[in-house]
Amino acid sequence: MIICAIGVFIPVAVLIVAPIAIEVGSRMHISKLALLVALSGGGKAGNIISPNPNAIAAASGFKVDLADVMVGSFVPALCGLAMAVLLATVLKHRGTVVTMADMDRQEHEELEETNLPGLAQSLVAPVVAVVLLMLGPIGSITHIGWLERCQIDAMYILPFAAIVGMLAMGKGRKVLAYTKAGMGRMIDVVMILIGAGAIGGLISSSDLPQQIVNLIDAIGVPGSLLAPISGILMAAATASTSTGVILAAGSFGDTILSFGTAPVAAAITMQAGATVIDALPQGNYFHVTAKSMNMTIGERMRVLPFEACVGLTMTIVATLLTIVW
Repeated sequence: MIICAIGVFIPVAVLIVAPIAIEVGSRMHISKLALLVALSGGGKAGNIISPNPNAIAAASGFKVDLADVMVGSFVPALCGLAMAVLLATVLKHRGTVVTMADMDRQEHEELEETNLPGLAQSLVAPVVAVVLLMLGPIGSITHIGWLERCQIDAMYILPFAAIVGMLAMGKGRKVLAYTKAGMGRMIDVVMILIGAGAIGGLISSSDLPQQIVNLIDAIGVPGSLLAPISGILMAAATASTSTGVILAAGSFGDTILSFGTAPVAAAITMQAGATVIDALPQGNYFHVTAKSMNMTIGERMRVLPFEACVGLTMTIVATLLTIVW
């Protein structure tokens, strides 16, 4: 949750934390299902309170301040985190138990080395990354000018922090090897994102949004619920939170506001709705997280209902707080 909340993309956050989860889970005999529910649920909770593209798209789509969307999503995020913890606790003995063999061979070899770095050295990279990533969000919330202008993309911060961390741990000679391993993990992500973008283009160029509005009118659903519903549907179609919010805000924004929904409420609930079923197989997140936990497609599919429970919890809480009450 914390890593996502400071602006790191959720697939990257899961990749970062997965080796730690595997090591802890193998010692405590926790199932892969429970671990991924915890990782994914925490990531979803952090995602809606972060300056990630989904929050930026929601804020810009309804012309509201990004800080208002982030702060307004905080309580729903806490409720989503609580649901993730509850589900992971219930599921910890269901499914295949994780073992150290589920970790990538290179990572496993690193953990078996006798000259492992100390805690202080290991904390250098994450601390550097967290501090640099937090500068922009803190500036946006506190309206401190120079901090607000310090918008450094995570694409630059994460490699920089990684190199600093490797030097601190005495692993400077392995920069190329570690870089190659990281790039290899992200190739699948890039390729699938191209497909998700194509799906998004088809949706935005069709009359699907208007058909959805007509269907909602026909079945008598209150127009105020169009924001979370559109977020759910568009994220499901593209299997991406960010792309789902971008499409939903662009296609349904004017219609949502015409029903009298406040812009901030629309942005918060749409973003929360986009976390319900955004992890379908046509998206990159499904495959990245499956690979990080060494899961088969079938094992990964069994995680989807529990991820949806976390997202639905956040959506319901956000809707109650901003629209109903």
